[in-house]
Amino acid sequence: MRRAVGAFALAVFVLGVQGLCGQGIRGEIQAGGSSLELRPLLRDSLPESQVAGDGLRRRLPDGTVASCVPDEFCRWYRSGPGEMFSILSQDLRMTAWGGAAGLSARVHLRGRYGSDEFWPATAQRLEAVQAYVDYDRGDFRGRAGRIGRSDGLGYYNFDGASLLWRGFSPMWFEAYAGYSLARGVNAPRTGALLEEAEDLPPDDRGFLIGAQAGGRVGRVAGTIAYQRDLRTDRLAIYSERVALDLRALVGNWAIDASGEYDWASLTVNDARLTATAFLSPAIEVAAAARHYEPFFESWTIWGAFSPVGFNEAQASARWRSETTGLRIEASGAYRNYEDTGAQLIAEPVREDGWRVVAGLGWDKGGWQGGATYRADVGPGAARFGGDLSGGYTFGPGRFVTLRASRTQTFGELRLNEQFVSGLGFDAAWRLADFGLTGGAALYRLDGRERPADEDWTQARVYGGVTLRFGREPGVAR
Repeated sequence: MRRAVGAFALAVFVLGVQGLCGQGIRGEIQAGGSSLELRPLLRDSLPESQVAGDGLRRRLPDGTVASCVPDEFCRWYRSGPGEMFSILSQDLRMTAWGGAAGLSARVHLRGRYGSDEFWPATAQRLEAVQAYVDYDRGDFRGRAGRIGRSDGLGYYNFDGASLLWRGFSPMWFEAYAGYSLARGVNAPRTGALLEEAEDLPPDDRGFLIGAQAGGRVGRVAGTIAYQRDLRTDRLAIYSERVALDLRALVGNWAIDASGEYDWASLTVNDARLTATAFLSPAIEVAAAARHYEPFFESWTIWGAFSPVGFNEAQASARWRSETTGLRIEASGAYRNYEDTGAQLIAEPVREDGWRVVAGLGWDKGGWQGGATYRADVGPGAARFGGDLSGGYTFGPGRFVTLRASRTQTFGELRLNEQFVSGLGFDAAWRLADFGLTGGAALYRLDGRERPADEDWTQARVYGGVTLRFGREPGVAR
């Protein structure tokens, strides 16, 4: 955090310089919040001898399904009383130019002041998502501070520096190094957030080194990235990974291939091959094959349980009419999970799954409407349902939308079978650099396998305000 504050101080210095040099500032402030009603899940139990029947799954006298262990307990989940929770967040994004050609400073700060402690990460009242100085001139681009990256290995940030060189056309090369942060947390692994969530959190910071190269030759483009994250005491590594992304355009076809390899465990975490055909300006079809295995950093115990992956085949088709504004989309996928190698006492676990999505939409003259149906069946649960929506756009950043949904889930280990029906609206209105957003919804939850829980209606409300300020040098307001 000290390094992020240092980068922010440097950014403020650049802001002062631009004030003297008359360059420019551009940014926005966002503040928003939501309130929603929740019923926490509470675990309950009875001695196994007091529950009639036999087997690992039994029903209580009121019909509730319980999981039983012989000679021990039968356990189940029930809902607690409903409570209203509020989640508030504040974001400042700002870029400043000044002092020298090609020099800029960028800051993204996020606050969580006013949120209920129940919500995850609210203890981190203020965090620096990004705060770095950028110098981009000629064949080089250098950055220093809290830097955010997006590449074949995902989205992450770190406290350090990076250097990009593009002097060897048609290729470019980049190297970076610094102290790593826990992904999605924007804080070191030794911080309080992981200590509160993990029984055995890391006891040493990580140091990240990486390199990426990319280029384009004709109608083929690609990137390759390497990254090593090791403890600062150099006793072990947190991760060592490689990612490859390629795209080739062949006639009316686009061929995409990508892969992620975990060098520490010698595992291919994600490999995909997608072929997309543009049959006409209105018709697009695609087919894909994927192999996936979960990735865990070396410090966590979850990787020791040998999580299994799956192989998946996908297909999709899209059609759109520019004259009528009508569009039709459909996709489907089938996946097969690898053998767990575990001996099960209960009934065998399903080893495959499938997914189907179909949608119909319309967009013409500011009016929009759509309907979507989804079905997803897997080893642990299944979900069926769809939604309807319709609205009108008054202009850039100004719209109102009504939506309705209906979903059935069953097989869930905790929630069991239930129906969820929702009705809500969303609206936004923008005037110059000032914008408002808001919406509300009601969801009716009807249970099936926990008769002791009464059906109930959940309320959700959200709203936000955005203020944009400043201008970019050389760009009209």
